Amino acid sequence: MKLMIAIPVYNRREYLEITAKSLYECSNINKAAVKVFNDCSSEFDNNYLEKLFNKPNAEIINREKNLRADRNTYQIMLDFLNTNNDVLFICDADLLLRPDTIDYIFNNFKRTDGFLGLYNSELHRDIYFDGEFVYKENIGFAGICVSRSLLQQFITNQKERPRSMDFKLSAFLIKSHARLMVPRNCYAQHIGLDGQNCGLSSVEFSTNFIPLSDFNKEIINKMTPIVLKMQAEMIKYLLFKDKYKRHGFMLHQPHKYFMQNKTIRKLEKMYSKRYPCLT
Repeated sequence: MKLMIAIPVYNRREYLEITAKSLYECSNINKAAVKVFNDCSSEFDNNYLEKLFNKPNAEIINREKNLRADRNTYQIMLDFLNTNNDVLFICDADLLLRPDTIDYIFNNFKRTDGFLGLYNSELHRDIYFDGEFVYKENIGFAGICVSRSLLQQFITNQKERPRSMDFKLSAFLIKSHARLMVPRNCYAQHIGLDGQNCGLSSVEFSTNFIPLSDFNKEIINKMTPIVLKMQAEMIKYLLFKDKYKRHGFMLHQPHKYFMQNKTIRKLEKMYSKRYPCLT
């Protein structure tokens, strides 16, 4: 199996350096092709990236114009399909990886339907449990591995502008009966708490990450008090602000809740019928 690790990059130098260091702590990293897709960062140049990823199996690709997250990820998929690699691992530039991450991919991807998530995000709901795995309702792009055949089918079916690509990919995988499989104890931790898709209202941090190296432990120890403070602020915000009532929360939210749970019940039925839990 030929593995390509794609790292979409746009500024946020501090997080990128953590990701790069944890990536090169991974055993058997030399068995994968590492490609860094720089989306016109303004905080550093190509020389900085070449020094940071100074390994024989690494390549820096600089975009001619800023594509932003969705379009850059879409282009990464197209770029991957122009290689001879079998599996695409999208490693966001704000992920902390366990030292055994690459080994886990090589040893376990064959157990999947062509999709394996490495980040057990608590913002993406668990639908079904099967031994060491949970099956998700939907996924983000951070820390996912997808087979060439599934990506080829997904790209072929895209007729609109690349927006909300993570939700489109989730919907496509579910329709294709591909389980959104994620190990309960995740192999990647999200460390970018101030990114485009996270903030006060959604602290994107998993409690299922086990730091195995000294560097992993150092970063988690630094992050934990920050995360706890953000979570406390989020709870206070939800309890004492009347924003939701002013915007019709009491009218619209129950309908949204009903429709979401209707979808979830369908997925639970599908998962339990096709993949009965043996534990």
